[in-house]
Amino acid sequence: MARVRFEPSGVECEVDAPCSLVDVADDHPASEVPFSCRSANCGTCLVQVVEGAEALDAPSPEELEILEIFGDGPGMRLCCQARLEREIDRVVLRVVDI
Repeated sequence: MARVRFEPSGVECEVDAPCSLVDVADDHPASEVPFSCRSANCGTCLVQVVEGAEALDAPSPEELEILEIFGDGPGMRLCCQARLEREIDRVVLRVVDI
């Protein structure tokens, strides 16, 4: 099990790894992660990984391309592309308005 927390909503949930972060957000709409395309095209699901990045997969070339456009600062990921690959105590994601 891993605990995923979404900020600023404060929604926290326990999930089993491996899992897609967009599926976690979809299962917990109060997390307030906006998304539409689910395929690294729109950038609406931009999040900053505040804690727990080491448990996520590496960004794909497609994700990196979109991050260059919408925000490729430290810890930035697209929720639709990021996967929690292993169990970890906690992952904290801050939803970014674009």
